[in-house]
Amino acid sequence: MALTNTTTLDAWVPSEFISADILQEARPNLVVADLVHREFLQGGRGKVWEQSQLPVSQAASVAEGDDLAATARTPTTSASITVGEIGLNTEVTDLALETAIVGDLAVWARSSGRAIAQKIDGDLCALFAGLNSSGSGEVGTSGTNLGVADFIEAIYTLELNNAPGPMACVLHPVQKMDLFNALTSSSNSAAVFTNLHELVREGRLPEGVPTHGFWGVFCGVPIYVTTEVDTANSGADRTGAMFVPEAITLVQLRPLRVEYQRDASARSTEVVATIAYGVGENTDTYGVPIITDA
Repeated sequence: MALTNTTTLDAWVPSEFISADILQEARPNLVVADLVHREFLQGGRGKVWEQSQLPVSQAASVAEGDDLAATARTPTTSASITVGEIGLNTEVTDLALETAIVGDLAVWARSSGRAIAQKIDGDLCALFAGLNSSGSGEVGTSGTNLGVADFIEAIYTLELNNAPGPMACVLHPVQKMDLFNALTSSSNSAAVFTNLHELVREGRLPEGVPTHGFWGVFCGVPIYVTTEVDTANSGADRTGAMFVPEAITLVQLRPLRVEYQRDASARSTEVVATIAYGVGENTDTYGVPIITDA
């Protein structure tokens, strides 16, 4: 005889509550994603997003009446990014919910949002080491603390590469602490401005500057901190980066989607969170790795 069971979670936890919890948990953990160029790949247009770029050309003086000859300017593909699915399935049994001190399914679901946010930022941070490979390469020294000179050199490198737009710097906490120690040493009187709201009000930073992971501003460059910054050289170093938004692109096909499925026979509920995106370099020389000891 067929039994009548509750087959949807709506009977006890509305799905919109779970979705809202996961999204709310994801947003504060997205640090790097808010600093890079964002694109959206429309459905039905394949899995590969491409960015075309015109070659750099120079204008020249022309005498009055002279015929101005055309200059060949062939667009090239500066980025080709393939999107894919990322997901996490959390299956919680009824008994776990009924006996746990924290017996709220939404609490378990929130960890899905945090995990996906960390995955996105981790994928973006993994690109730092490859930035400026066609230029002068990285700044900083393996096995050495991050210093003020390294930070200034990163700014100089981007300026030399004519990187357009506002710069941002992303560091690991150990790199941030090294820079802080260098800035506050007795031989250095430089200051880091850390009050974001005051910086915006005073016009030092534009309205809408991302706040997640924000630490401060030095030499006009906002500094963000995340533990997702990768190690390098067998774990001996960390590779942060300074870049402008066009250095890296995050291509999103499908936004974060939350679904659930009730398994009555297993007396459990699955909370499935997925997203479809891809990351890649856009313009290599518009970013520079900052490598220092871990």
